[in-house]
Amino acid sequence: MRCLGYRRSGTGLLVLIAFVFALIPMMATDAAGINMDAIPSIRLEEGWNSNVFNTSTNEVSSFGTRLTPGLALKFTSPDNVTLQISGNYEKVWYYSSEAKDADYNTWFFRIDSTGGWALTPTLSMLPSVYYLNTTNSSRRTNLVPSGDPVLPPVTITNYGNTNTEDFGAGVNFNYLVTQNVTIGVNGNYSEQRFSDVTDNTAGSGLTNSKTTGGNASVSYLFSPRTSLGLLVAGNHQTYETNPDSNTLSGGILFGYQFSEAFRVDGAFGMSYIRQSEAPGIPEQRASAPSGLINFNYVSESFTAHVFGSAVYSGGSGFGEATRLYTAGLAFSDQFTREWSWNLSGAYQVSRSAFATDAVDLTTIYGTAGLSYKPWEWGSLDLTGYLNRQTSDGQFGSDFNTYAATLGFTIGKPYKIY
Repeated sequence: MRCLGYRRSGTGLLVLIAFVFALIPMMATDAAGINMDAIPSIRLEEGWNSNVFNTSTNEVSSFGTRLTPGLALKFTSPDNVTLQISGNYEKVWYYSSEAKDADYNTWFFRIDSTGGWALTPTLSMLPSVYYLNTTNSSRRTNLVPSGDPVLPPVTITNYGNTNTEDFGAGVNFNYLVTQNVTIGVNGNYSEQRFSDVTDNTAGSGLTNSKTTGGNASVSYLFSPRTSLGLLVAGNHQTYETNPDSNTLSGGILFGYQFSEAFRVDGAFGMSYIRQSEAPGIPEQRASAPSGLINFNYVSESFTAHVFGSAVYSGGSGFGEATRLYTAGLAFSDQFTREWSWNLSGAYQVSRSAFATDAVDLTTIYGTAGLSYKPWEWGSLDLTGYLNRQTSDGQFGSDFNTYAATLGFTIGKPYKIY
């Protein structure tokens, strides 16, 4: 069981981060033109889950109820960049007598932005923060911000009904040196903790870990559409019981604006990882090509984000540095005034960077939803979900989970200023 002191210190840290980022809009040079909305909400879902314990054998299915109150603060700048601070609490009850022990709580906190927030005419920042505490790893897989380029790489591995705490924070600063030259600096941190470990899917070997890192870049705008640059990055991974590791990367940045709505950004290069020496374990080194790419399309009613990456990661959950391959997508479309649909998912392969067969996991998840909003303050939606995992290593297990829910959300923005 996680100690009360840790929970209090973690909550205090989140409150501090939220306060700092809430001040960001006031720090901008055009703060007088910023709008702020408060959006309280409550959501009720009735649904069915095929595998409430996230197990590889003796699966238990059940209908259940999820209740989610939440609150968001949304800041909108004069150039239509949105910074949002949000948090919610989920409580799930299952109806089947066999599924009662699978009832769970989830706390989720998020800070994100639709673009760089201008602090001065030449300096902008892009923040990203999340905190997730849950005992349902399928829910974890669905909520962690996989593919976020500001944060350290995030795994979507399912750990069974083990209580996990995930925290990540990162910020990009971009400084416009001249009309064509931009210098970028990033700092990031992530932490993963486990408690109440069970043996139903994750197996043994779950290990607390931390990752601290950053990068620096310089890019040149060759035309209104094309930019190229250089990037160097470093990360330090710390494990509770295993040797630490360090990663160093370097490569080429690129960006291209195909149209006002469609843009692609990416980075490609090489990564080097070194695992420290420990009693009975010699120092180990490895290297491989690395990179990431993001495609973004944003129009008035349709948005699309497609991403892919191949990197070294310290957040496997099993005390092992891994080679992480991820591809994902997120689409949403409001095709009439009241109706909209969304589709999202990710595919990820996680393999140990040094140990032969310790971690070798393949995980896939997907969600698809149809929403109807007949009122300004409320909406109905039907959502389907799948989560599948296979393991060819010592850790993790094969399993399948499918779910379907009917949800009703009440929420309305209130203009603060």
